[in-house]
Amino acid sequence: MKLNKLKVKENVKKALEEDGYKSDLSLNSSKINKKHVAKAKLVTRQNGILSGSFWFEQAFKIIDKNAEFNWKVLEGRNFKKNTEIVEIKASIQAILSGERTALNFLQMMSGISSKAKAYSDYLKDTKIELLDTRKTLPNLRYEQKYSTYIGGVKNHRFGLFDAIMLKDNHIKAFGGIKKIKNFKFFDKGDFLEIEIEKISQILPALKCKPDILLLDNLNIKDIKKAIELIDSNCLIEISGVKKPEDIKKYKKLPIHYISLGDLTKNLDSIDFSLNLV
Repeated sequence: MKLNKLKVKENVKKALEEDGYKSDLSLNSSKINKKHVAKAKLVTRQNGILSGSFWFEQAFKIIDKNAEFNWKVLEGRNFKKNTEIVEIKASIQAILSGERTALNFLQMMSGISSKAKAYSDYLKDTKIELLDTRKTLPNLRYEQKYSTYIGGVKNHRFGLFDAIMLKDNHIKAFGGIKKIKNFKFFDKGDFLEIEIEKISQILPALKCKPDILLLDNLNIKDIKKAIELIDSNCLIEISGVKKPEDIKKYKKLPIHYISLGDLTKNLDSIDFSLNLV
């Protein structure tokens, strides 16, 4: 996933404005010299993977364009508990008013990347790819999908606009899986994916010539039956994994994807601490 710097700057600016950085009463009600240049160090209190460093920088640079950063840990790299991550040199206003926004992005994104890596490690030496989902926080999808990518996960469709994916309610709305037909594709990158909740849906779904069948929350026994029925006529994705260790159950199956809503729905942020020197 390519880093869109313009989008990052826009998103960080919105976050700073949400926090009211221009109306920081703690600074405006005092006689402190807001332009005074100070140093601060960021330290982690947990092990993890660094993700969101460009967002972190922008939270300070938008306030002080001359802010400088000396990164001791680079984007996508592992770090250990109590490691110094970066040293910042910027105006006291930038450090104090931008701190919370910077940390909010970094702790969330590093947490997602760290969880993604924990899941992907269970699939080493296999051809199965992990996929993220659209179960993201409103207005933070780009950040969350970027973070899963940094952690070694493949980005699934970004939104409703870049694939035809028929889930249970679509199938009900169309009158059942046997009524699905004649879909129009607008771009070469479009694909058709159909969600399967029971074995009896597989053969009717295959008549639609899908690119992918999503086996949703099926047990291992039913997944094996489904694989036989699909018989290599399309790619196979499964969902319903609740924790990294569950991945082990699927490692030896001839499937192509495992999609994980847990990556972005249930957040485990990394604990960082920013301290003035």
